[in-house]
Amino acid sequence: MSRKIFLIMLTTLLFLSSTAAATTENIDKAEISSNYTVTPATDTETWTVDGDTGIQTIYDTIRQGETNLHGKNVGSGLTLLVVDLNWGDSTNSLRLKVYTPSGSVLGTYYDSADGTTDGRIRLNIQNPNGIEPGTWKYEVYGYKVTGTEDYTI
Repeated sequence: MSRKIFLIMLTTLLFLSSTAAATTENIDKAEISSNYTVTPATDTETWTVDGDTGIQTIYDTIRQGETNLHGKNVGSGLTLLVVDLNWGDSTNSLRLKVYTPSGSVLGTYYDSADGTTDGRIRLNIQNPNGIEPGTWKYEVYGYKVTGTEDYTI
């Protein structure tokens, strides 16, 4: 009987410790993502911050319902990351999601996210404590696309 009680207690302790670890991991991710401020980029020109422009320019195409994933390795020391998705045709609509290296999602952004509907989403991602170093991922989705749409990000 005491062996059975011991096994039940051991199983309960293992369950509680794994639940606590998962909760701590989720809190850490929430703290990382909650420190970011995403605002429209008001400058229409490409510019650099500490020698970095955000993601390097990639040329790609997309069709209705397709998803393309692009990434950029970001080093330490940045407090601002510039993201510029440009397809130039406001009759088509693309959607953008940004993933931090730890997997947190920063928004779902559409054409009007930067204040204008012009076939472009320009965003500044800021964190006064520093942008998380690692591979940032940019998910581009063909939300409403006729034919094939060219874009840069």
